[in-house]
Amino acid sequence: MRKIPIIIDCDPGVDDSYAIALANSHPEFELVALTAVEGNVPAVLTRYNCLCLRETFEMENTKVAYGATVPLVRQYFREISVTHGEGGVGGIQFEAPTKEPEQKEAWDVIYEEAVKHNGELVLFAVGPLTNIATCLRKYPDLPKYLKKFVIMGGGTFGNVSATGETAEFNIWVDPHAAKEVFEKLEVYMVGLNATHAAAVEEKDFDEMIEVTSKGTNKASDFLNKLSKFSKENSFGRGEDNNVIHDALAVAGEIDPEILNYKKYYIHVEDREVKNVGQTIVDLEGTSGKEPNCWIAMDVDQPKFVQMMKDMCKYYAEK
Repeated sequence: MRKIPIIIDCDPGVDDSYAIALANSHPEFELVALTAVEGNVPAVLTRYNCLCLRETFEMENTKVAYGATVPLVRQYFREISVTHGEGGVGGIQFEAPTKEPEQKEAWDVIYEEAVKHNGELVLFAVGPLTNIATCLRKYPDLPKYLKKFVIMGGGTFGNVSATGETAEFNIWVDPHAAKEVFEKLEVYMVGLNATHAAAVEEKDFDEMIEVTSKGTNKASDFLNKLSKFSKENSFGRGEDNNVIHDALAVAGEIDPEILNYKKYYIHVEDREVKNVGQTIVDLEGTSGKEPNCWIAMDVDQPKFVQMMKDMCKYYAEK
Protein backbone atom coordinates (compact mmCIF):
# COMPACT_ATOMS: atom_id res chain seq x y z
CA MET A 1 0.00 0.00 0.00
CA ARG A 2 1.35 3.39 -0.98
CA LYS A 3 1.23 5.73 1.99
CA ILE A 4 0.21 9.40 1.98
CA PRO A 5 3.23 11.58 2.80
CA ILE A 6 2.51 14.26 5.40
CA ILE A 7 4.37 17.02 7.22
CA ILE A 8 3.20 18.53 10.50
CA ASP A 9 4.40 22.09 11.09
CA CYS A 10 3.88 22.59 14.80
CA ASP A 11 4.69 24.23 18.14
CA PRO A 12 4.43 21.35 20.64
CA GLY A 13 2.32 21.87 22.76
CA VAL A 14 -0.03 19.38 24.36
CA ASP A 15 -2.53 19.20 21.51
CA ASP A 16 0.31 19.17 18.96
CA SER A 17 1.63 16.07 20.73
CA TYR A 18 -1.73 14.33 20.42
CA ALA A 19 -1.85 15.31 16.73
CA ILE A 20 1.60 13.85 16.08
CA ALA A 21 0.73 10.67 17.94
CA LEU A 22 -2.50 10.31 15.98
CA ALA A 23 -0.84 10.86 12.60
CA ASN A 24 1.90 8.37 13.40
CA SER A 25 -0.65 5.72 14.40
CA HIS A 26 -2.48 5.88 11.07
CA PRO A 27 -1.27 3.11 8.73
CA GLU A 28 -1.94 5.14 5.59
CA PHE A 29 0.22 8.11 6.64
CA GLU A 30 3.96 8.48 6.21
CA LEU A 31 5.05 11.27 8.53
CA VAL A 32 8.07 12.53 6.60
CA ALA A 33 8.85 15.59 8.72
CA LEU A 34 8.06 17.63 11.80
CA THR A 35 8.90 21.30 11.45
CA ALA A 36 9.05 23.47 14.56
CA VAL A 37 7.86 27.05 14.98
CA GLU A 38 7.61 29.46 17.91
CA GLY A 39 4.12 29.52 19.41
CA ASN A 40 2.67 27.71 22.40
CA VAL A 41 6.06 27.89 24.09
CA PRO A 42 9.41 29.41 23.05
CA ALA A 43 11.09 28.01 19.96
CA VAL A 44 13.84 26.41 22.03
CA LEU A 45 11.15 24.20 23.60
CA THR A 46 9.09 23.52 20.47
CA ARG A 47 12.28 22.38 18.76
CA TYR A 48 13.36 20.18 21.66
CA ASN A 49 9.86 18.70 21.97
CA CYS A 50 9.79 17.79 18.27
CA LEU A 51 13.07 15.92 18.65
CA CYS A 52 11.82 14.10 21.74
CA LEU A 53 8.43 13.24 20.28
CA ARG A 54 10.13 11.69 17.26
CA GLU A 55 11.94 9.29 19.58
CA THR A 56 9.01 8.75 21.93
CA PHE A 57 6.88 7.49 19.05
CA GLU A 58 9.77 5.69 17.33
CA MET A 59 9.57 7.73 14.13
CA GLU A 60 13.11 7.01 13.00
CA ASN A 61 12.51 8.04 9.39
CA THR A 62 10.80 11.33 10.24
CA LYS A 63 12.93 14.42 9.75
CA VAL A 64 12.89 17.23 12.32
CA ALA A 65 13.68 20.71 11.05
CA TYR A 66 13.85 24.01 12.90
CA GLY A 67 11.93 27.03 11.68
CA ALA A 68 11.04 30.55 12.77
CA THR A 69 11.81 31.86 16.24
CA VAL A 70 9.87 35.11 15.81
CA PRO A 71 6.85 36.23 13.74
CA LEU A 72 7.36 37.96 10.38
CA VAL A 73 6.64 41.45 11.71
CA ARG A 74 5.00 41.83 15.10
CA GLN A 75 6.62 41.37 18.48
CA TYR A 76 5.87 38.12 20.31
CA PHE A 77 7.56 35.95 22.88
CA ARG A 78 6.00 33.23 25.00
CA GLU A 79 7.74 32.51 28.31
CA ILE A 80 5.23 30.21 29.97
CA SER A 81 1.94 28.56 29.11
CA VAL A 82 -0.67 27.58 31.68
CA THR A 83 -2.52 25.63 29.00
CA HIS A 84 0.46 23.47 28.05
CA GLY A 85 2.31 23.24 31.36
CA GLU A 86 6.00 23.27 32.11
CA GLY A 87 8.10 22.55 29.03
CA GLY A 88 5.04 22.68 26.78
CA VAL A 89 3.89 19.10 27.35
CA GLY A 90 2.38 19.11 30.81
CA GLY A 91 5.65 18.96 32.70
CA ILE A 92 6.48 15.53 31.26
CA GLN A 93 10.21 14.90 31.30
CA PHE A 94 11.69 13.42 28.14
CA GLU A 95 14.85 11.40 27.84
CA ALA A 96 17.48 13.45 26.02
CA PRO A 97 17.11 12.94 22.24
CA THR A 98 19.86 10.98 20.53
CA LYS A 99 19.24 12.11 16.95
CA GLU A 100 20.07 15.56 15.59
CA PRO A 101 17.74 17.82 13.57
CA GLU A 102 18.19 18.47 9.88
CA GLN A 103 20.80 21.05 8.97
CA LYS A 104 18.32 22.66 6.59
CA GLU A 105 15.69 25.20 7.62
CA ALA A 106 12.08 24.10 8.07
CA TRP A 107 10.87 25.89 4.92
CA ASP A 108 13.56 24.22 2.81
CA VAL A 109 12.58 20.78 4.11
CA ILE A 110 8.89 21.50 3.48
CA TYR A 111 9.57 22.52 -0.11
CA GLU A 112 12.00 19.71 -0.86
CA GLU A 113 9.59 17.07 0.45
CA ALA A 114 6.72 18.64 -1.50
CA VAL A 115 8.74 18.52 -4.72
CA LYS A 116 9.98 15.02 -3.96
CA HIS A 117 6.43 13.72 -3.56
CA ASN A 118 5.21 15.71 -6.57
CA GLY A 119 1.73 16.78 -5.56
CA GLU A 120 1.00 13.99 -3.08
CA LEU A 121 2.11 15.71 0.14
CA VAL A 122 -0.48 16.79 2.71
CA LEU A 123 0.85 19.67 4.80
CA PHE A 124 -0.59 20.30 8.25
CA ALA A 125 0.13 23.55 10.09
CA VAL A 126 -1.07 23.49 13.68
CA GLY A 127 0.85 26.46 15.05
CA PRO A 128 1.48 30.03 13.89
CA LEU A 129 1.95 30.18 10.12
CA THR A 130 5.39 31.82 10.06
CA ASN A 131 7.20 28.82 8.55
CA ILE A 132 4.58 28.40 5.84
CA ALA A 133 4.64 32.08 4.87
CA THR A 134 8.43 32.02 4.77
CA CYS A 135 8.33 28.93 2.56
CA LEU A 136 5.92 30.64 0.16
CA ARG A 137 8.11 33.73 0.00
CA LYS A 138 11.15 31.67 -0.90
CA TYR A 139 9.34 29.11 -3.05
CA PRO A 140 6.28 30.72 -4.63
CA ASP A 141 5.57 27.56 -6.65
CA LEU A 142 4.98 25.51 -3.48
CA PRO A 143 1.18 25.31 -4.01
CA LYS A 144 1.48 23.19 -7.14
CA TYR A 145 3.40 20.53 -5.21
CA LEU A 146 0.87 20.13 -2.39
CA LYS A 147 -2.09 17.78 -2.40
CA LYS A 148 -3.77 19.58 0.49
CA PHE A 149 -3.00 22.21 3.14
CA VAL A 150 -4.81 21.90 6.47
CA ILE A 151 -4.45 24.24 9.43
CA MET A 152 -5.65 24.32 12.98
CA GLY A 153 -6.27 27.99 13.55
CA GLY A 154 -8.78 30.76 13.23
CA GLY A 155 -12.48 30.06 13.32
CA THR A 156 -15.71 31.98 13.68
CA PHE A 157 -14.71 33.13 17.19
CA GLY A 158 -11.46 33.57 19.10
CA ASN A 159 -9.68 32.73 22.34
CA VAL A 160 -7.19 35.59 22.81
CA SER A 161 -8.40 37.82 25.63
CA ALA A 162 -6.33 40.78 24.38
CA THR A 163 -8.57 40.94 21.29
CA GLY A 164 -11.83 40.47 23.15
CA GLU A 165 -11.74 36.83 22.01
CA THR A 166 -12.12 37.78 18.36
CA ALA A 167 -8.80 36.18 17.33
CA GLU A 168 -7.58 32.61 17.70
CA PHE A 169 -4.10 32.18 19.18
CA ASN A 170 -2.21 30.70 16.21
CA ILE A 171 -3.38 33.41 13.83
CA TRP A 172 -2.93 36.17 16.41
CA VAL A 173 0.72 35.28 17.01
CA ASP A 174 1.59 36.01 13.38
CA PRO A 175 -1.33 37.60 11.51
CA HIS A 176 0.92 38.87 8.73
CA ALA A 177 2.04 35.34 7.97
CA ALA A 178 -1.54 34.09 8.11
CA LYS A 179 -2.74 36.77 5.71
CA GLU A 180 -0.04 35.88 3.19
CA VAL A 181 -0.76 32.16 3.49
CA PHE A 182 -4.51 32.58 3.02
CA GLU A 183 -3.84 34.66 -0.09
CA LYS A 184 -1.44 32.15 -1.66
CA LEU A 185 -2.72 28.70 -0.67
CA GLU A 186 -6.04 26.89 -0.70
CA VAL A 187 -6.60 26.57 3.03
CA TYR A 188 -8.67 23.96 4.84
CA MET A 189 -9.23 25.65 8.18
CA VAL A 190 -10.08 23.71 11.32
CA GLY A 191 -10.93 26.57 13.66
CA LEU A 192 -12.20 26.99 17.18
CA ASN A 193 -15.84 26.56 16.15
CA ALA A 194 -14.93 23.01 15.06
CA THR A 195 -12.47 22.09 17.81
CA HIS A 196 -14.78 23.22 20.61
CA ALA A 197 -17.58 21.18 19.08
CA ALA A 198 -15.28 18.14 19.33
CA ALA A 199 -14.42 18.64 23.02
CA VAL A 200 -13.47 15.57 25.03
CA GLU A 201 -15.25 14.74 28.29
CA GLU A 202 -13.74 13.62 31.58
CA LYS A 203 -15.00 10.05 31.21
CA ASP A 204 -13.22 9.82 27.87
CA PHE A 205 -9.91 10.84 29.41
CA ASP A 206 -10.49 8.25 32.13
CA GLU A 207 -10.72 5.61 29.39
CA MET A 208 -7.59 6.93 27.67
CA ILE A 209 -5.71 6.84 30.97
CA GLU A 210 -6.87 3.31 31.72
CA VAL A 211 -5.93 2.01 28.28
CA THR A 212 -2.47 3.59 28.22
CA SER A 213 -1.71 2.41 31.77
CA LYS A 214 -1.57 -1.12 30.34
CA GLY A 215 1.17 -0.32 27.85
CA THR A 216 4.83 -1.07 28.43
CA ASN A 217 6.52 1.33 26.00
CA LYS A 218 7.58 4.98 25.97
CA ALA A 219 4.74 6.07 23.71
CA SER A 220 2.03 4.58 25.90
CA ASP A 221 3.64 5.96 29.05
CA PHE A 222 3.84 9.42 27.49
CA LEU A 223 0.19 9.37 26.42
CA ASN A 224 -0.82 8.16 29.87
CA LYS A 225 0.91 11.14 31.49
CA LEU A 226 -0.38 13.53 28.84
CA SER A 227 -3.97 12.34 29.31
CA LYS A 228 -3.65 12.76 33.07
CA PHE A 229 -2.38 16.31 32.57
CA SER A 230 -5.20 17.12 30.14
CA LYS A 231 -7.78 15.81 32.58
CA GLU A 232 -6.40 17.67 35.59
CA ASN A 233 -5.68 20.88 33.69
CA SER A 234 -9.32 21.16 32.64
CA PHE A 235 -11.61 19.25 34.94
CA GLY A 236 -9.39 19.81 37.96
CA ARG A 237 -9.90 23.53 37.43
CA GLY A 238 -13.66 23.26 37.22
CA GLU A 239 -14.09 23.11 33.45
CA ASP A 240 -16.52 20.66 31.90
CA ASN A 241 -14.49 19.56 28.85
CA ASN A 242 -11.08 19.63 27.24
CA VAL A 243 -10.39 20.65 23.65
CA ILE A 244 -7.65 18.75 21.78
CA HIS A 245 -7.49 21.31 18.99
CA ASP A 246 -4.65 20.14 16.74
CA ALA A 247 -5.56 16.47 16.72
CA LEU A 248 -8.91 17.29 15.10
CA ALA A 249 -7.19 18.64 11.99
CA VAL A 250 -5.37 15.33 11.58
CA ALA A 251 -8.45 13.27 12.44
CA GLY A 252 -10.43 14.94 9.66
CA GLU A 253 -7.93 13.66 7.10
CA ILE A 254 -7.92 10.15 8.52
CA ASP A 255 -11.73 9.96 8.41
CA PRO A 256 -13.39 12.57 6.16
CA GLU A 257 -16.72 11.93 7.88
CA ILE A 258 -15.44 13.62 11.04
CA LEU A 259 -15.36 17.10 9.49
CA ASN A 260 -17.67 18.77 6.99
CA TYR A 261 -16.07 21.72 5.21
CA LYS A 262 -17.89 24.64 3.60
CA LYS A 263 -16.26 27.35 1.49
CA TYR A 264 -16.44 30.99 2.59
CA TYR A 265 -14.59 34.23 2.01
CA ILE A 266 -12.15 35.02 4.83
CA HIS A 267 -10.19 38.17 5.55
CA VAL A 268 -7.33 37.99 8.06
CA GLU A 269 -6.95 41.21 10.06
CA ASP A 270 -3.22 41.95 10.19
CA ARG A 271 -3.36 45.58 11.27
CA GLU A 272 -2.57 46.43 14.89
CA VAL A 273 -6.18 47.12 15.77
CA LYS A 274 -8.39 45.69 18.51
CA ASN A 275 -9.25 42.53 16.56
CA VAL A 276 -5.79 41.87 15.12
CA GLY A 277 -5.50 38.23 14.13
CA GLN A 278 -9.20 37.68 13.58
CA THR A 279 -10.25 35.46 10.69
CA ILE A 280 -13.29 37.44 9.58
CA VAL A 281 -15.63 34.96 7.93
CA ASP A 282 -18.28 36.14 5.47
CA LEU A 283 -20.88 33.61 6.58
CA GLU A 284 -23.77 35.46 4.94
CA GLY A 285 -22.01 36.13 1.62
CA THR A 286 -22.51 39.87 1.91
CA SER A 287 -18.97 40.90 0.95
CA GLY A 288 -19.48 40.17 -2.72
CA LYS A 289 -16.12 38.39 -2.77
CA GLU A 290 -15.49 34.86 -3.95
CA PRO A 291 -15.08 32.23 -1.22
CA ASN A 292 -11.39 31.59 -0.65
CA CYS A 293 -11.19 29.16 2.27
CA TRP A 294 -12.67 25.81 3.26
CA ILE A 295 -13.87 25.97 6.87
CA ALA A 296 -14.73 23.00 9.05
CA MET A 297 -18.29 23.75 10.15
CA ASP A 298 -19.77 20.43 11.25
CA VAL A 299 -18.08 17.86 13.48
CA ASP A 300 -18.80 14.25 14.38
CA GLN A 301 -17.66 14.49 18.00
CA PRO A 302 -18.27 10.84 18.95
CA LYS A 303 -16.18 9.62 16.00
CA PHE A 304 -13.33 11.95 16.93
CA VAL A 305 -13.34 10.88 20.56
CA GLN A 306 -13.41 7.22 19.59
CA MET A 307 -10.46 7.81 17.27
CA MET A 308 -8.48 9.26 20.18
CA LYS A 309 -9.27 6.22 22.31
CA ASP A 310 -8.33 3.86 19.48
CA MET A 311 -5.06 5.73 19.08
CA CYS A 312 -4.28 5.18 22.77
CA LYS A 313 -5.06 1.49 22.36
CA TYR A 314 -2.76 1.27 19.35
CA TYR A 315 0.23 2.44 21.38
CA ALA A 316 -0.70 0.45 24.48
CA GLU A 317 -0.68 -2.76 22.45
CA LYS A 318 2.60 -2.14 20.60
